[in-house]
Amino acid sequence: MLLRALGEAAHKRGSRFIEFGVRSLAVATGTHETTVARQLRELSRTEHPMIRLAAEGRELRADLYELVIPDEYRTRAETRAWRPGKIHALRPVFRELGVVAAFVYEAIERADGELISADIARTSGLSPKAVTHALELMAAWNMISRVDGRWHIVKETSLRTLAEYFGVLEAIGRQMQRYRSERALWLQWLLKRALSSEPVLAGPADDYPYWQYGPPDEEQTIGGLLYAEAS
Repeated sequence: MLLRALGEAAHKRGSRFIEFGVRSLAVATGTHETTVARQLRELSRTEHPMIRLAAEGRELRADLYELVIPDEYRTRAETRAWRPGKIHALRPVFRELGVVAAFVYEAIERADGELISADIARTSGLSPKAVTHALELMAAWNMISRVDGRWHIVKETSLRTLAEYFGVLEAIGRQMQRYRSERALWLQWLLKRALSSEPVLAGPADDYPYWQYGPPDEEQTIGGLLYAEAS
């Protein structure tokens, strides 16, 4: 799911280089920021990595990652046409219904025609048992419907409305509010260090828990903070 979030970010930016903080990616994937940080390290250190750490984050900048195509997949990637449509990481409703349901829903959504259960298992790469469970779950919430053995999306059912009903949107709001508070603490700490002419980067003996906080919005700069403080 993290690779999908990186792909979505790259698509929106129009670049294979992604500089999104772990908290932004945590919101996109419905996970904790520490989980995202660990997964980024693991993905960049695999035998055939699909991401590469291009530059380490510093001060207000997040780590810069590059999406790469391993050599063993390059020929296949170059011969396959890009299918039109949006790239989704994890849409809010699937925080409640699960990743398997997200993959099954997308398989039906992106299909050229209506699919039977076996088709969904084959195109999604999921087990028939997992697919059956996800289909039954989503059918119970009227997200999908089966006619003559073939599944289709119920377009009248709003994924956003379901997410709101499940309390997911409220949970995301709390998550983002916590991140805003942490960014504010991070900015205050950087500003204090800058005004006192001390090194900006924290060391092991510093009392500030720098590992808990990520960078602020990309538009913010230390110069801007200093100007605001002086005025």
